[in-house]
Amino acid sequence: MLSRVRVFYLDVQGTLVRRDPNTLKSALIGGKHAIGTLRELNKRVYILSNAPRETEEVHKDLVSVGLDIGLDDIITSAQVTGDYILKRFGKSKLYVLGADTFKRELSKYGHEPVEDGADVVVVGIDRQLNFEKLNKAMRMIMSGAKLVTAGMSRFIPEAQPTMSMGPITMALSYATGVKPIVTGKPSRIMYMYALVRAGAMPEEAAVVSDDMEDLVLAQKFGMATVLVLTGTTTTKDLERANFRPDLVLDNIDDLTRHL
Repeated sequence: MLSRVRVFYLDVQGTLVRRDPNTLKSALIGGKHAIGTLRELNKRVYILSNAPRETEEVHKDLVSVGLDIGLDDIITSAQVTGDYILKRFGKSKLYVLGADTFKRELSKYGHEPVEDGADVVVVGIDRQLNFEKLNKAMRMIMSGAKLVTAGMSRFIPEAQPTMSMGPITMALSYATGVKPIVTGKPSRIMYMYALVRAGAMPEEAAVVSDDMEDLVLAQKFGMATVLVLTGTTTTKDLERANFRPDLVLDNIDDLTRHL
């Protein structure tokens, strides 16, 4: 199944690293051996992350745990979000539920983070989120702002699970009746962006992730799917699901035995 694959997209949280929500420091799960072997076989390796942060920060984290990843090898939902809003709506005023690092990444695409009068409400990960911020976002959407989210994951598989973007997005969608535009995983927007970036067709690509929801859409898209059991999805989850990935691994470095 993987013999025809020339591009591998690797998830981060729960697949390559596990982050401590208190210190925000990452610990390596695996990947050094897999990435090295893939490159020896002339395969392209990309990081495909839902991290709503500056690309430079994601790169720094990966390098700090010993992974040989270049800045140009990283695709994040923050990049995809900035690019999508620019192409769909032009340079926009954004009310961002997210950290300053996310706002800086979005600003690279000519967008302006604002506190009032936004054209688009963007959902990222805001560890200081409160009712006031949610209410403000709801009112802007009710006044005509678009709702864009950098991901729909339910929780982040950190050392202690942390609520992710999906529940926050769904709260705003339910309150306003506005359907969100999903730019991060799992979405066609992010997978199309990744394939174009690599110059690959779906049948030439594989997605490696701990999150089964990422892989369901990737499989529908025509990509090979590799589930690693080091994060969100458990064996019991897989047994209950009406989905079977192409490959199931205990650790991402086990991938080398199937190439």
